[in-house]
Formats: sequence, structure tokens, C-alpha cells
Amino acid sequence: MEYPLATHHATLGAVLRPEGDGSVPAHYGRLVAEYTALVNHAGIVDLSARGRFAVGGRDRTTFINGWVSQHVKPLVPGTGVTALFLTPQGRVIADVTLDCLPDEFWLTTEPAAAAIVHKKLSPLVRAGDFRLTDLRATHALLGLVGPTAPALIESLTGTQLSTWRTSLTVEKVGGGTESLPVFAHEWLCIGNAGVLVVQRPRYGQPAFDLFVLHEAAVEVWTYLTGAGATPVGWDALEVCRIEHGTGRFGQDFDDTTLAPEAGLGQAISYTKGCYVGQETVAKIHWRGHDQTARRLTPLRIEGGDGEASALPGKGTPILADGKEVGQLTSVVRHPVTQEVLALGYLRSAVLAQPTALVADGRPVHIREGAAA
Repeated sequence: MEYPLATHHATLGAVLRPEGDGSVPAHYGRLVAEYTALVNHAGIVDLSARGRFAVGGRDRTTFINGWVSQHVKPLVPGTGVTALFLTPQGRVIADVTLDCLPDEFWLTTEPAAAAIVHKKLSPLVRAGDFRLTDLRATHALLGLVGPTAPALIESLTGTQLSTWRTSLTVEKVGGGTESLPVFAHEWLCIGNAGVLVVQRPRYGQPAFDLFVLHEAAVEVWTYLTGAGATPVGWDALEVCRIEHGTGRFGQDFDDTTLAPEAGLGQAISYTKGCYVGQETVAKIHWRGHDQTARRLTPLRIEGGDGEASALPGKGTPILADGKEVGQLTSVVRHPVTQEVLALGYLRSAVLAQPTALVADGRPVHIREGAAA
């Protein structure tokens, strides 16, 4: 089924590319302007290819808490967290955001993880009072990203973001308390449409996820662009992601990856008690300070700065003295600087004692300052 927002992208001249089981706007013909909007102003991105589910029923908290790596029981309406679904061996099945509404949790995932999350949660419907609804059938998901995004939300909705909750005090297993960072959200009006606005920083920038009924999505998009937001495709968002050093499920990590290898510690609680995969990630954390044999690392690749130059692909070996010490996972040419930026796994021994690295015959450098 084609939704109104998809038709609207065509009128804006969007160039589409595959993503998940559908397609997304790759760009609108102005990649430099789109990237600039994300880092200097505000860009609006159609994130509707991401998976999103509503989980209800009296058993929702107990069941979800036993599956995911982050605190669930202490969440109150208006708050949310990032969490992981793990295998018993601590490998990543999916990364999700989990928002607590009065009678439901809303989960969002990368497109590549949507079917996996649905498969994991579906059997719980038969195990107790647990309901699972696919929100992709009813709601579009928009992203508003950039330094001026908070001001846009405040001006269009009249809300004061400074009053939104940013943390919860939670009890630790074994005694004591700790502060849990949370995402705040609120139902607001943009134009005549009700929108669940979630304050969700993305790739080092202020950002919001906006859940809106499909039939109102074009109206909300138009209000935001009329207020100064620039339509932005997934290509520019990927530049920001790789530049910031943030991995993505299905691209940089998957069910062969230990959570600490991908730098996903912010999605893990080491004090909440039992969940699937908890024993493995706890051992890595407490015995080795999250040290693993390899780490996802922000990189820069020399050469090939011209637009016509081919970029090395995912899986390209990274060599040191002719021996493989890692692999590339994400590679992009920066639209402004023309630098080739990348993410890839490097052996921890190499990170401890950096040496000359090469991929596809080109020198590779570890980037400083990006989030690993």
C-alpha cells in the first residue's frame, strides 16, 4: 500500500532507494544542502521505513523486561530508553527504542530488525495478557534533526522543552540507586494533527521522532517545512551517522556481533537483573571493562576524494603489514569535504598500539573525536 507521504515525496523530486522491505527518499537532488541543514539548521526526514510496534496488555512490562537489556519496570508515561534484544550469548538481535505510554510501550527498530522483533514478540501474545500491534499500518514516522529543531518544536506546539524529564532514579539489584537517562515524549498538536513528539538526539544533534497518522503526515511535513525545516533524504543522514561514528543494525552489527564490540553500552543496564544475554555482557563488562577482541571504530580513508572514485565496499579487509586486522562496514564520501569516512572493526591490539593500516590499497587512519 502506498501512503500519502510517499506520493508527496514524488512531488518534491525525491530519488528513492531500497531500504528494508520498501524504499526511502535517498535525496532530493541537493545532498550538500541537505547535509548542511542537518548540522547547521534543521532537516526533516521520512523514517517510516523503520519498524514500529505497540505493545499492550497487563503482562507487557514483565515480558519486555525479561527480553531487553535496559530498565523497563521503572519507566513512567512520558519516558523512554534505548535497549537491545540479545541472544543468550550476548550477540545483538536488534536495537530498539522503547517509549512508555499510559497503556502501551511503543518500540521502534531499524528496518533490518523489524521482522526479527516481530518474530520474538509474537509468541508472547499466546503466553499471557500481551498485545502486539504493527504501527506501520497506521502511523508515519518523521525525524526532525538539527540545532534549530528544538526551537521549531517549541514555536509550532507552544511546549517548553526545558520542563521535559531527562532522567529517572532507579533501584539497582543488590541495593542503592542510579540515574537512568531517558527520552521524553508528549502528545502535541502540529497544525490540526495530533503528534507523539519524542525528544531523541541523533548523531550528535538535537532531534525528535514524530509519530503521526498516515493521513495527517503530509500536513505535518508541510507545517515543518513552512517553518524552515529542509526535506532531507537518508543519504545525508547516513553521512551524519558515519561522521559521528554510530553503528547501525544490519550494516555495522548484527546477530554475529557482541554488544560491547559495537559500542552499545549506553543501551545496557548492568544493574537491572536478569534478561536474555545478561550473563555474557555482564562478564565482559565487569571482568574486562568492556574489552573485546575487536571494536567498531571511526576511520578515514586516504585517496579517492574525487566524486567519480569508487569507494571500498562493506567487508573490505583492513590490513597491517599485509595481515588482516579488521574489516570495513560503512563507507561514505563526505558531500562537503569530499573526505572518505568509514566505520570498521579493528582488533583491540591494533587500537592499543596503532600501526599503519591499509584498505583497498589506500591508507586508513583512526579518526579522533568521533563517537565510537
